[in-house]
Amino acid sequence: MSIMEIKNLKFSYGEKALFNSLDLQLFPNDHLGLIGANGVGKTTLMNLMAHRLDPDEGTIKWEDGVTFSYLDQHLQVAADLTIHDYLYVVYKDLFQMEDQMNGYYEKLASADPSQYDKLLRSAEFLQNTLEEKGFYSLKSRIANVLNGLGIDYDENWLMMNLSSGQRVKVFLAKMLLEERDVLLLDEPTNFLDVIHVDWLAKFLTSYKKAFVVISHNKDFLNSICNLIIEVENKTIDVFKGNYDTYVEQKNLRAALYKKQYEAQQKYIKVTQDFIDRNLVRAKTTKRAQSRRKILEKMEVLEKPIGIKKITFSFPFTNGFNTEALIVNKLSIGYAKPLLPPISLKIRFGEKIAVIGKNGVGKTTFLKTILGNIPALAGESKLNPLNKITYYSQELEKLSELTAVAYIQEDYPLMEDKLIRDLLGQYGITGELAIKTMDKLSGGELTKVRFAKLSLESSNLLILDEPTNHLDKQAKESLFKALGIYPGTIILVTHETAFYKNLKMKEIIFS
Repeated sequence: MSIMEIKNLKFSYGEKALFNSLDLQLFPNDHLGLIGANGVGKTTLMNLMAHRLDPDEGTIKWEDGVTFSYLDQHLQVAADLTIHDYLYVVYKDLFQMEDQMNGYYEKLASADPSQYDKLLRSAEFLQNTLEEKGFYSLKSRIANVLNGLGIDYDENWLMMNLSSGQRVKVFLAKMLLEERDVLLLDEPTNFLDVIHVDWLAKFLTSYKKAFVVISHNKDFLNSICNLIIEVENKTIDVFKGNYDTYVEQKNLRAALYKKQYEAQQKYIKVTQDFIDRNLVRAKTTKRAQSRRKILEKMEVLEKPIGIKKITFSFPFTNGFNTEALIVNKLSIGYAKPLLPPISLKIRFGEKIAVIGKNGVGKTTFLKTILGNIPALAGESKLNPLNKITYYSQELEKLSELTAVAYIQEDYPLMEDKLIRDLLGQYGITGELAIKTMDKLSGGELTKVRFAKLSLESSNLLILDEPTNHLDKQAKESLFKALGIYPGTIILVTHETAFYKNLKMKEIIFS
């Protein structure tokens, strides 16, 4: 029996239809990977599942009593809670039960003998219940999840003081501890190091309930999924098995679908020609009308969508023959240093990957050398000949500006057509260009930001986790652009293959 069922779902943004008569069932043991190119509607579909959006037509029904939790791309959490309070609220009922049990034990000391056995039985019942629910191993359970996800922050820190990546990991920890019937996870690995992605994969593989995961990490999907759902052509295709099995089945289905589409289009053309030629002739009018009714009732296949070409670009200014960056005994952090003092030199044209676990200080290092935050001690000197393009990991505040207006903010003389052409190079076409930024998916938002950055000429790229949210094609285009860039690159990324294939020099923070 399914625990969630979608029937005849239709949904549009403005005039753009995202889904057309979509049907889907989710069963209790489904470990489902939700995939597709940026912009096809994966996050929208998950928002519909979570009842954060309403369908234009059709229904989304959860079985009574089924619980779910949702990790989305634009996470908002209560800012005034500490990490400790935020996590331990999961077990609020158990703590209340402990208070009640302790209350019974306290009353025993002064209880009337006639009430003693009753109070003792009540206290022992609660104690046995707490033991059965694993209450006395809560701390080790929480510690296991925190360690697994690489969360080593002070539990008294306020959620409002955490970076976006840190907040995502704490919320993910809470979801795993809650063990709801269904986990809805939108790109959960974006802020995790490789070792923590592996831990999460093992956790989800052994998860005895259902989950739906959006991810562009094929190795992660390969290890956790028993079902792949691809969003394409305004509907979904279901593939049993992991990601590798999906690829095999996908290639076979794509070839078959193309043949069916071409055959149907040929039939429609031939039939329409017959109707046009025979509708006004007395002898053949009835046959023409009959065939017209057939066409009207026919469910026309969507045209197969070709892969949109995406082109990342980083215009280059000029080079120089000396150091681009000199760092001498630099101490970085906020209240206290995050790392031992850093000393290094980066010559112009070097390609550097800054490596280290999440929270170690990679982003703080970038912000410090850029002068966005002060150094605690030591110094860093960027050569004045540098012309810097900086991509920040932390998303700019989402606004109600459209993608076109977002670029016009800094380039007010740039014509709309030129902006649309630019956005089109990054796959932001049609209504996406006039959709407000807060309505774009993570991948679409990233592409808009890179489109704007491509208007800057530079000789030093500083990129903080640029591949987060990007689909396979976009990553390949970004990789190609970085490979031919003649200037200096300082890159922070958790994708080992990405920087190793670029043969970048590694600087390891630990």
